[in-house]
Amino acid sequence: MNRRTFIKATGLPVGASALGFGTRLSAASQATPRAPVVVVGGGAFGAWTALHLREMGHRVTLLDAYGPGNSRATSGDETRQIRCGYGDRELYSRSALRAITAWRARQEEFGVPLMMQTGRLQLAPDWTAGMRATQATLARLGVATESLSHDELRKRYPQMNPEGVGVGLLEPGASVLRAKQAILAVATALTRKGGTVAVARAKPGRAQGRRLQDLELAGGERVAAEQFVFACGPWLPRLFPALLGNRIQVPGRDVLYFGTPAGDTRFSFPNFPNYSEDRCYGFASIDERGFKVCTTTGAPTFDPDTDERIVTPHEVRRARAYLALRFPALKDQPVIESRVCQLENTADEHFIIDRHPDFDNVLIAGGGSGHGFKHGPVLGEYIAKRALGEATDPAFDQMVRLARG
Repeated sequence: MNRRTFIKATGLPVGASALGFGTRLSAASQATPRAPVVVVGGGAFGAWTALHLREMGHRVTLLDAYGPGNSRATSGDETRQIRCGYGDRELYSRSALRAITAWRARQEEFGVPLMMQTGRLQLAPDWTAGMRATQATLARLGVATESLSHDELRKRYPQMNPEGVGVGLLEPGASVLRAKQAILAVATALTRKGGTVAVARAKPGRAQGRRLQDLELAGGERVAAEQFVFACGPWLPRLFPALLGNRIQVPGRDVLYFGTPAGDTRFSFPNFPNYSEDRCYGFASIDERGFKVCTTTGAPTFDPDTDERIVTPHEVRRARAYLALRFPALKDQPVIESRVCQLENTADEHFIIDRHPDFDNVLIAGGGSGHGFKHGPVLGEYIAKRALGEATDPAFDQMVRLARG
């Protein structure tokens, strides 16, 4: 891939060109472009980081092996949740609260509806320490919650059987994000603002001292830059096995969408919130795609390149058993869509955002642990600042450092 071909390689999946965006740039970006930065990985962390870097005035290239919004990405699928409840992990609650504001502003800027306020209902036999901590944390932050008893749950949500559920914690301000559309919107905004998006598999190339000089692409071409951000999710342990092989695990998860009965809107947005309990979590039907059910177990390891994305009969049976108990009207409904996704988990479920210990110009950003997508607009700004050596929140820096615990 020569320079001319590379710069032209900005094609996005079908549908992205139909999205309308402004071209608002910061004053700095309208001047002479600053240092070139390459971001590897076009998912929730990488795409938002690239967009923020471009808006800060830097020449930015975003590389993804399969393209932004692809079905292999951890940020794939149609929907993701955004909520502020994190137990006593207040830094994440604060980040999610900022992200809600950012998502609203961005969807207005992009001209694409990306966030639907659904509420989030956490179910349990009795109050847990985590639920109490969530209540206390969100009260300090001014985020509304509502406690519901067994009888109140039965009255509020007659479409749900609360058998075995003693309490519910509702966060009314929680929402569902249109995940795939969001990544396409961010990537399209990046190109409209002068950034480059290319479909290419990249790995670290030549180094000199404590600086990485370039990336090597699959075809043997090289791409040089002054700063590099690796935000490629489940592929991070492969690119840096000695550093991340034992820090990030990649399990698989089956995601099922069950049809709702004809003419029955009880299980569709906005008539039922996001829900979660020990066995399962999911969403009401969004965009008529079906009632989403995700069990909390799956394949212990998953290869994002080669493993087939076909749900297993075992997980379908587990999901149906859950529906038979909790949502009896759906127990005989067909699976109308399905996905097989992967997570990229750290042991403590904290993100990893830190300098590579061997390279002063390489930043690692990953370990989304199933909850990273919602933070995208905020994390993108944070990662961009870290990559450029700008000041960031020291407490957050400590929480996401590589050398922890």
